[in-house]
Amino acid sequence: MKHLQRSDDPPAHSWNAVPLVRDRNGVEWEVGAAQRHPQRVRARLEQAVDHWIERARQMPIITRVKTPIPRPTVVYDLRGSVAGMAVSLREQPGPPQQWMHVHPELLMRYPIQMIQQTTPHEIAHLVVDWYLPRTREHHGAEWCAVMRYFGRPPLPYHEMEGQRRSIAVEPPPQRRLAL
Repeated sequence: MKHLQRSDDPPAHSWNAVPLVRDRNGVEWEVGAAQRHPQRVRARLEQAVDHWIERARQMPIITRVKTPIPRPTVVYDLRGSVAGMAVSLREQPGPPQQWMHVHPELLMRYPIQMIQQTTPHEIAHLVVDWYLPRTREHHGAEWCAVMRYFGRPPLPYHEMEGQRRSIAVEPPPQRRLAL
């Protein structure tokens, strides 16, 4: 069945077209991901966080608010099948804080999808938490509106293969990446 795109839906995105390969252990990778240096991938994700926070600060309804959303601290500590997680902490002494937790293995295996979809997904959660802290639905209308403002589809879940248990993942050999 062909997906019908509504006129208000964002266009299809490039991560959907990234070919995937499997290493000799059967672990899925985006083509070319194994050749990327981990620190460069993380630096690119950090740049994406800056980009989406700046975009959020430019939202017309938000520019009237006096306190702009702070840049979250990015923590690379998730495991399992969760690609990213946004955390806001307001009920504490001191200024409110925000974190974006990232699955480091999925970032290395799916850098394009993690940077182009997961990062704005989590930043959208932080935007809603910061400006509308009483919103209860995680992927509700407010979150969808932020995702649409970002030009990203409001997809609540990813399709990346996460590991249910912690295993050592080795990059696919060079010869296996040729299609």
